[in-house]
Amino acid sequence: MNNLSWEKPLDLSKEEAIFEANKCLSCKKPLCETGCPISMRIRDFILKIKEDDLDEAKRIIDGVSELSNICSVVCDHERQCIGHCIRNKMKTKDPVKCGPLEKYVQNHSNVKLEKNLLLKDIKVAVIGAGPAGIAAAKKLLRLGAKVDLFEKESTIGGVLTYGIPSFRLSYKDVLKLENDLKELGCNIYLNHEMHESDLKELKEKYNYVFISVGLTKVKKLGIENDDLNECLNALEFLKETNYAVKQNKNALPKLSGKVLIVGAGNVAMDAARVSKRLTDGEVTIVYRRSLEEAPASKKEIEEAQEEGIEFKFLTNPVKVYEENGHVCGIKAEIMELSTPDESGRRRPVGTNNFIDIKCNYVISAIGQSPDLDFYNKNLINVDHGYIKANDSYMTNIDNVYVGGDITLGAQTVVLAVKTANVFVDKIIKDLEK
Repeated sequence: MNNLSWEKPLDLSKEEAIFEANKCLSCKKPLCETGCPISMRIRDFILKIKEDDLDEAKRIIDGVSELSNICSVVCDHERQCIGHCIRNKMKTKDPVKCGPLEKYVQNHSNVKLEKNLLLKDIKVAVIGAGPAGIAAAKKLLRLGAKVDLFEKESTIGGVLTYGIPSFRLSYKDVLKLENDLKELGCNIYLNHEMHESDLKELKEKYNYVFISVGLTKVKKLGIENDDLNECLNALEFLKETNYAVKQNKNALPKLSGKVLIVGAGNVAMDAARVSKRLTDGEVTIVYRRSLEEAPASKKEIEEAQEEGIEFKFLTNPVKVYEENGHVCGIKAEIMELSTPDESGRRRPVGTNNFIDIKCNYVISAIGQSPDLDFYNKNLINVDHGYIKANDSYMTNIDNVYVGGDITLGAQTVVLAVKTANVFVDKIIKDLEK
């Protein structure tokens, strides 16, 4: 095991924050805001930082996002706000660090969450306490609604708690969300598994039901010997590791030797960087497309490379080798890229050329899907493996809405927040009729 830290790097100091804020040109048409999926008022809150009014900056931020302390850390800023900053077009190419500035405000303002009674007569059941569920519950509570939040795990957070490593997101930020919910009067029911009869009962008891359970099924590699003990799925691996880091580091998974990660999304980067902290052997990521098609954020890829993780692109595992019942390597086909597929990325095609790669563990991070058994039994429409919804995220059942990855597919935290915002805005419009 090496000496890489399990702790998140320090946020901006006051001096660094002032320096970054003063770089902002206060554009008349802020491109940074067009790059944000929820149109965060970036120019306005940065102006308040310049004026040393962090409380007003926080009010501006909280008026748009209920998960600001999370999104300011885990968003793909290089593709969103920072990537759209006008300063990228200047000779210096030094965009304003919008995300870290947003986190600075959340760290240093003590203003209380504002609350009104606009929805005081509304009762809502939220199923699933991941990003979309927390965002919806918090926004509803601030508008005076009564909210019961149901979660099958022993704590809230979903991917924020179990999926994102502590060196990327501090668990303190998730605990703050839990404290916010409790202070706002949310009833949180943990270890609560939904059963077939529950949806009907919830519809009778509540004005609205919001389903935000995320993606809980992991795609297997589907190749020979992928059922060996050393063939792991990234989500379970990250969940076990995150729990141990937070509760008991003596219970950390034991890895010894070379680790191979299959996939190139953010989950793959997290699994690789966690593996690097657990083994004294090499960690390699293999991906069937090229670097340009990798879905992970540029920052995550760069940080993985900086930590010494090797990448093998255009490489597709076709078989796991075993020796005495244990993983000893993989056989992989060299790929080449053809025309773009439905995702817009160039389609990988096999060349019939193969290589062998030695390893002691294979961790699959090639995607997740929802467990739809409960919803199929309740006759909720499903489309291509996800719950189907209209533009307001209502399902085919009146007043039953859906949000987050279970309807979007595997997406970002900020897009989960967006679905929650749309859902709550729909409730407000219903009230105005």
